[in-house]
Amino acid sequence: MTARRWFRLLLHLYPADFREEMGDALISTYEERLRAARSAGALSVLGVYMSAFADSVYNGLGERLHPAVSWRRAGNWGRDTELVVRRLVRAPVFTMAMLGTLTVGLGAFGVVYTVVHDVLLAPLPYERPGDLYTVWRDYRAFFDLDRGWLAGTDVAALQEGGGPIESVAGMQMGRAIMTDASGGHPSEISVMISSANLFDMLGVHPMLGRGFAPEDEGDGQGTVIVLGYAMWNRLGGDSAIIGRDILLDGQPLTVIGVMPRGFGFAGHGMLGLATQEEAYVPFSFRLASTKPNQGTYGGLLRARPGTPEDVVKTAVSTVGQLVNKRDFGGRGMKLYAVPFQPDLVAKVRPALMIVGIAGGFLVLVLLLNLASVLLVRSVQREKELAVSRALGADGVALMRATLLEGGALGLLGGAAGALVAIWATKAFVAMAPVDLPRREYIGVTWPVALTIVAVGVALGLLAALAPAIWAARARLASLLTAASVRGGGGQGRARRALVVVQVALSLVLLTAGGLVVRSFGQLLRADPGFNSKGVLTLRIPITNVSARPEAYAKQEALQRELAGIPGVSVVGAASALPFGASADQGAFVAPGAPGNSGDFNTDRLLVDYIQTRPGFIEAMGMRVLDGHTFEPQRPPGPREAVIDQLLAQKYYPGRSAVGRVMLLNGDTLQVIGVVQHARLYDVHEDGRQQVYVRNEGNFGYASLTYAIRTTGDPMRLAGQVRAAVAHVDPQLAVADMKPMTEVVQASLSQQRTSAVLIAGFSLGALLLAAMGLFGVVSGTVTRRRNELAVRLALGADHARVLRLVVGEGAALIALGLLIGAPGVYATGRIVRSILVGVSPWDPFTLGAVAFGLAGVALLACWLPARGVLRIEPALVLREE
Repeated sequence: MTARRWFRLLLHLYPADFREEMGDALISTYEERLRAARSAGALSVLGVYMSAFADSVYNGLGERLHPAVSWRRAGNWGRDTELVVRRLVRAPVFTMAMLGTLTVGLGAFGVVYTVVHDVLLAPLPYERPGDLYTVWRDYRAFFDLDRGWLAGTDVAALQEGGGPIESVAGMQMGRAIMTDASGGHPSEISVMISSANLFDMLGVHPMLGRGFAPEDEGDGQGTVIVLGYAMWNRLGGDSAIIGRDILLDGQPLTVIGVMPRGFGFAGHGMLGLATQEEAYVPFSFRLASTKPNQGTYGGLLRARPGTPEDVVKTAVSTVGQLVNKRDFGGRGMKLYAVPFQPDLVAKVRPALMIVGIAGGFLVLVLLLNLASVLLVRSVQREKELAVSRALGADGVALMRATLLEGGALGLLGGAAGALVAIWATKAFVAMAPVDLPRREYIGVTWPVALTIVAVGVALGLLAALAPAIWAARARLASLLTAASVRGGGGQGRARRALVVVQVALSLVLLTAGGLVVRSFGQLLRADPGFNSKGVLTLRIPITNVSARPEAYAKQEALQRELAGIPGVSVVGAASALPFGASADQGAFVAPGAPGNSGDFNTDRLLVDYIQTRPGFIEAMGMRVLDGHTFEPQRPPGPREAVIDQLLAQKYYPGRSAVGRVMLLNGDTLQVIGVVQHARLYDVHEDGRQQVYVRNEGNFGYASLTYAIRTTGDPMRLAGQVRAAVAHVDPQLAVADMKPMTEVVQASLSQQRTSAVLIAGFSLGALLLAAMGLFGVVSGTVTRRRNELAVRLALGADHARVLRLVVGEGAALIALGLLIGAPGVYATGRIVRSILVGVSPWDPFTLGAVAFGLAGVALLACWLPARGVLRIEPALVLREE
């Protein structure tokens, strides 16, 4: 009676008409809460009193300021919206939990949607992007290579092809040293060298000045430069820069234009340099005058509007036949065209598609979780629904109110998710591989943000659909009966079905995440053929010399200076670094080798060859298997070479290759040693056979990458290294200084990104499934308190009843695992393309995922089931 007087006293905070219409129902609701709280202890009872006081103060003031009596009677969207807002405010824990879940889930969806859309789906920001093609050489008649760069003569022949071919441009990516007017402050920049028609082909024009004209390309030309937007800002962002000269590799070039903000050639990865271009210069020679056997150019072709793809491919193939006959004597060299955008993203498409599917699964699990929570909430509001029905509300009004609640949650969660997606997408771009196609275009735009919000609203409405239909179909009599309060009914079955599906989907996602993470672990343990720990790498281009001997002299001086730094054990240099830049390729022959088959095309290999200075192999920690490496002093005789074990096994199986004479591009080499194969491109698989040639003569490189093995932290020596380089020549630039471990880690960035995203989605799905089970079991304990109290009163102990409740959750888990089994098989087939060293049906991973999911799910069942231990049969039955 004391409680009833307290609740009636609180009613005076409401207007008189509200007390008359809703007072008795409100008191009944408070008394119901109080009876449920008494079994939980004094603190829970006090909480009901305080909650009733807070509700009355807040809502009573609201009713006096904004009377809603007429709205309640009329039944409209405005009234329902106000009531939804009130209900959400009155349940802060529920509201914040749902908004937090939606924010994280939709934020993750926003990142995936943005990346997949911007990389795979969005058209390139060029004129008629569907008419652009890349052109490649097929060398399989000569080597095991079907994707080779074009020669300049190929580009020239395609430019004269006519017919469906509208225009063709050749491109190269390179590096150059930019200095100030006095030749000081050197810095290396990336430069795209191209045909003069490149900008016109793309339909992109400079922000300032002009692009290239036909007369800017050709013999004796190449004296103009177009700056990228970032480079223009780096030089001061002055519009008056047009017409000024800048020094590039010691040569003055006149600035004629500045490209607009955000422009970048999306195909830079196919040109062999994973760096965004900072400036553009035209070819200073005629492509038709280059050598046919020098395939060093990327080819971009634009077809005439509306030309079918097969017609374009036929035209390119026809030009290839002419080139084959003219330059290769009809021996089988071919040209072929591939649509530009699909070709650009072909390497990353499998991983992004898998990440996209995982993101879709997570959204589906999020939908199911939200639906199950809203179902639980609708059941907890049975008394409120009964009051609304008693006051004349029909099923449509109840459905509308429930849908509005779901839509409101979805709207707020979508807006917050869009904000999270903006930040998370920036973080993704920062950690994404540098050579990820279209990386510079990835970002959350207004259309993407609105899409995320729309998905949130759709999720909220769909999740609210089931409880809305239940609320609309429930009759007043059933809402007021004790059976309805205790039962599970249709909504109980629906909640259990939703949880089962969540468990099944979580199993599928966790399997994908487990396989990808285990695969990434295999990559981390892979042996690349060298020891990256303690190695500092840097590139030192030497361009300010007039002859090779001068460059070699500086390289000698540099190596001596670097070797003299305290803490340095050995120094070497080479033309290519593993996972850094592509090695050169050449034709390799071993005359008279026992491994030869007698077929010239089979016995001649396309190999990677690397110009190497003494000390490089030792600095990189590569294992010498036979013979020795390069000595500081070059002995007389043929040029020296060190080959890898793959090449030695090919030509001299079971024998020593040391001392043998071999040919590389027609030049004679003498093998002095054999080293373990070093993986230059992929950590997880061997590449072409390798030849390390002493950096001299026709094989000489003036710009090399140095490897410095240290006895401590490599970056600790960065300042001393720069000082040593400046001591040799203050005009030398130091580029890409970083530990070799960082280079190796960067080569795994694509796999790491996929593993992090898919694993994150998997753990999110696991958490949502656990939340769903927690809600179902918690609801079971609450709704079956009377039944469980009767069981206890009739002699069942608490442990037995606890097992009964947990057993219901365990049955749902087992059913979910069973239903998810076919999805696990399908998942293996989908992720197979990105796995390394792991079977898609790896028993260890599948077993760990199944047991882990079952364990977490059982814990989610057991925690709320412990409420059985607090049931006092006598007290519960007395309340009944």
